[in-house]
Formats: sequence, C-alpha cells, structure tokens
Amino acid sequence: MRDDQVERIKLLSEEIADDMIDTACVAMDIGLKSKQERGDKAFLYGMIKNQAGVLATIQRVLDVKSGAIPPISATKATQEKYEQNLIKKAEANAAKLKQRMS
Repeated sequence: MRDDQVERIKLLSEEIADDMIDTACVAMDIGLKSKQERGDKAFLYGMIKNQAGVLATIQRVLDVKSGAIPPISATKATQEKYEQNLIKKAEANAAKLKQRMS
C-alpha cells in the first residue's frame, strides 16, 4: 500500500468517526416514549454499529501496514491483495453510510 493511500485511509477514518459521533448525538436526543421514537433510536444505533465496524476494519488495515499486528497472508503479494480488498470494502461501506446520512 502506498503512503498516499495510507493518508487517505486515515482521513477517511476521521470522517467516519465524526459521522459516528454526530449519529450518536442525534440518537441520544431521541426519546423512548413512542414506538416511532424507539424505532428511530434503534435505527440510529444500528448505523452507529455499522460505522464502528467500518472503523475497526480501517484500523486493522492501518495496524497491519504499520506492523502493529502481523499480516494474515504468507507472501507480500497476497497480503497486498488482501489489504486492497479490505480498503475497497471499507470505502464502499463508508460511502453507503455517508449516503444514508445525507
């Protein structure tokens, strides 16, 4: 993975974290008195869970790249392919979450 990609991933994770915090703030402002409110709150908590999953995936890629955790694959080529697939999945999930928020 190139250094510019790592920087883009770090920025992406910061944006997702900001979105997750905003979503949590909205969820906290919703009451529990009506069925509609409970449903809205549950939906937002589901979004927060998905955002946290995306952040965890991104952090795993960054940790592997930095050497904080060992790579999954035995060869450098297969590890690069694995990392690229994780990046694509994380970016796709982030795009979906951003689209829901807008």
